[in-house]
Amino acid sequence: MEQERTNRNCPLWGTETCARLNMRACRGCPAEDKDARECNDIREDVDTFYRLLPEEGIAALFTDEMCTLCKGEQKGKRESWGLFDMGHADPRERKKKLSLFRSKTYGFVAPLQFGCCRDCRRRYQLLGLLPTLTTIVILGGTLLIVAQEPVAQSLRNVWRGLPLVVMALAAGISYILGKALVKVLRDRFNQRTYMDLKDHPMVQRMASLGWESILDGKYPQPVFTRKRLTYGVGTAEPEAPEEKISSDGENLD
Repeated sequence: MEQERTNRNCPLWGTETCARLNMRACRGCPAEDKDARECNDIREDVDTFYRLLPEEGIAALFTDEMCTLCKGEQKGKRESWGLFDMGHADPRERKKKLSLFRSKTYGFVAPLQFGCCRDCRRRYQLLGLLPTLTTIVILGGTLLIVAQEPVAQSLRNVWRGLPLVVMALAAGISYILGKALVKVLRDRFNQRTYMDLKDHPMVQRMASLGWESILDGKYPQPVFTRKRLTYGVGTAEPEAPEEKISSDGENLD
């Protein structure tokens, strides 16, 4: 969608803060209908957000044409993006937050968007589906066998509740086997793909600056999408030197 930033009366219009907010249009922007003092608070929030990021920024993750989740020199061609949010406490300990920072316990949320190739995405998706597939195959196969009347009758002759015990054992086996397969495949896939995002250089760089994953779990997975986030703080593409917008001047109030 073409960006329409037409409100020249906005105190932030045409400034570096406007470019960093990277909204599609003035309508819906955090600075919409804000006075100069409120816009100055927004500018301070955005400046603080960018000061907390690595010096090189995070745009290279989603602008690189090659996969940023591949390990080694040979990388696949980017076909999608893996979204992974990291949060940071507001160092100013201010309670006021921008609405676009989807925050509960964090002052700021940075949307990391890893350019991803087909192979890396499939590896992540397979690990996510494997426990469910293992359960369906083992429990489904066991149920088909136990549901056969001769088999069920033979089990009941031993003990009336034995068919249920067999199903419970099948559920336990499927859980253990699923976990084991996930571990084996993760170790194998990890040779080619950053299956643990905590090992990714950008995530490590962010962690050293006080950022942390807002997702629970030992191995939080990115959310894959064919289209990346194209608006909001942290989603702007770096501008060419000749096109770079002038930075904010003095205090706006």
